[in-house]
Amino acid sequence: MEQIHVSADFIFGTMATDSRRLGYVRAEMAGISHRYRMEPAAPRAGEPVRLFVTLGPSITADRVSVYYTTDGSEPAGCRGQPAPGSAVAHGHHLASHWDTLLWGYMEEWAIDLPPQPSGTVVRYRIEAWLSKGEGSLWYSEVIGATEGDGSVLGHPGPGDHYLREMGAEFNLTFFRRPRTCAYRVGDEGAPAWLDEAVIYHVFIDRFHPGPDRQFANPPTPMGIYGGTLAGVTAKLDYIASLGTTAIWLSPLFPSPSHHGYNATDYYSVEPRMGTLADLQTLIAAAHDRGMRVIFDYTANHFSSRHPIFQRAITDPSSPERDWFIFTQYPDQYVSFFGVAELPQLDLDHPPARQFMIDAARYWLEQGVDGYRLDYTIGPSHDFWTAFRAAMRAIKPDCVLLGEAVDTAEILRSYVGRLDGCLDFLLLQAIRRFFAFDEISASTFAIFLNRHLAYFPPGFALPSFLDNHDMNRFLWVARGDTRRLRLAALCQYTLPHSPVLYYGTEVGLSQRLDVRHADGSGHPEESRLPMLWGDDQDRDLLQFYRQLGALRRATTAIWRGERVFTHIDDQKRQLAYTCTANGATWLVALNNAPHASAIPLPAGRWEVALATQTADVIAGNVILPAYGGAILRRQE
Repeated sequence: MEQIHVSADFIFGTMATDSRRLGYVRAEMAGISHRYRMEPAAPRAGEPVRLFVTLGPSITADRVSVYYTTDGSEPAGCRGQPAPGSAVAHGHHLASHWDTLLWGYMEEWAIDLPPQPSGTVVRYRIEAWLSKGEGSLWYSEVIGATEGDGSVLGHPGPGDHYLREMGAEFNLTFFRRPRTCAYRVGDEGAPAWLDEAVIYHVFIDRFHPGPDRQFANPPTPMGIYGGTLAGVTAKLDYIASLGTTAIWLSPLFPSPSHHGYNATDYYSVEPRMGTLADLQTLIAAAHDRGMRVIFDYTANHFSSRHPIFQRAITDPSSPERDWFIFTQYPDQYVSFFGVAELPQLDLDHPPARQFMIDAARYWLEQGVDGYRLDYTIGPSHDFWTAFRAAMRAIKPDCVLLGEAVDTAEILRSYVGRLDGCLDFLLLQAIRRFFAFDEISASTFAIFLNRHLAYFPPGFALPSFLDNHDMNRFLWVARGDTRRLRLAALCQYTLPHSPVLYYGTEVGLSQRLDVRHADGSGHPEESRLPMLWGDDQDRDLLQFYRQLGALRRATTAIWRGERVFTHIDDQKRQLAYTCTANGATWLVALNNAPHASAIPLPAGRWEVALATQTADVIAGNVILPAYGGAILRRQE
């Protein structure tokens, strides 16, 4: 097999390396830390709420106050006294503990808020203050960055110096300010259809150019290949054949780029992809086939060419200037990771917030069934609370999925604010076990148990093996489709909705790694044009079709109680059963370069689907190298 350069996984964002994680955590814990910790996480009508706050070693305070409102207004107060229109709740000290990482004492506080009627949005701010001193300190967050040297502008925090190494690495200056938090009472949970969804991720420019048209041949993958909405519509039967129940479309608003994450207009379709009529045809045709349509929606930032931003930087008196955070007008402003072409909207500013909510409402009214929300950790939880309430008012069964590359604790903080988050943590574990051989079978099994138990029922964690920002799975597996099948078999037998990135099912890979030799990132390498006709791996495609059909037909495989029946680190074997509705299924995974036998629990077992071959002999399932199987116990 041809040798190819394969880089280690690079998960985009502040959590990509151990040193960045350390700096991020120390900066947060040194000050006032909240992380949206509350019980219950999604309160019902009539339930009181307890908020949790941690004061770091540098916070000189002996009081914690929370100012809150229930009428949508901004909460305010000072040193325990609420402003008119706001109420106050006073914290009580729970415990102190020593933190060696910060070499100081941490204090845990709890604040109890009264119960509220269903539908109430509670907005709150957190203050710490010293009863015998002056002034006060406020819970704050780093909300964005500009190009710079690692310093922190805006509201200073005691742990800001921990961010400097990361900022210097990226040539960023961070911006911090106090933030309003929020939750909504009476969370209705994710729509029922999401639970059983199989999602197909289409990158429109790279999927299909349309009937009687050919892909263009740009000089680099950064160019335009010519995929269209009509091309997606023409291939809906193909998409449906994979067991798909929902299509996730990459951004389709007018944009100067091939990827569309820098929109210049939120109310029309990129002309090279088609028209509004083409989109409506696609949505109607998908709905006729029982498939939902999910848009990729970027609320955090848009293109510097957007007319709103152009007015903001050319007219100092423009009210739209306040839609952005300028650190030095008009040239320096908070943007997506300091990229000047991607100015970040201040979505805590009411007109900017309303603009993004209204645009999302518009597309729901056009028939869209929900959103994959790009860079969810950029906007505040206060914004997402308002956003979700507004979307539910338009379409009660719309789905809202966050792209949050962050800790499990932060992902869980979106309970009650979004329907779920894409599961980057599972992605890393799957690739480390099945592609990189970096962790053992027992490590992977324990991760699965802990990970799936950490999140409450009803919070969706759609799984995926690859996406448009990272190396494709087949690339990191060095073209070994056996490993891809094995990983997919595991993915499709786990509880949450699987996401299939276009082309993975037919062997689409890359020409070059997404990390080039000079260290630069090139995610476009994982966005090559879809393979059609004789270029497809038909055997792999047939396997994915069978896998999708089995998942949809037999929910007990992924919904049932999961028990690991066999773990062998030396042989790199795993097996687990799932039982529901009187049926027991077993998933056997041989993640090793040689054939081997995996013992079966007592009973008569029949192979339902194998990645290659599988034989039941003398109480064992015999699997080839990098082989797996789904079996059903015969009653």
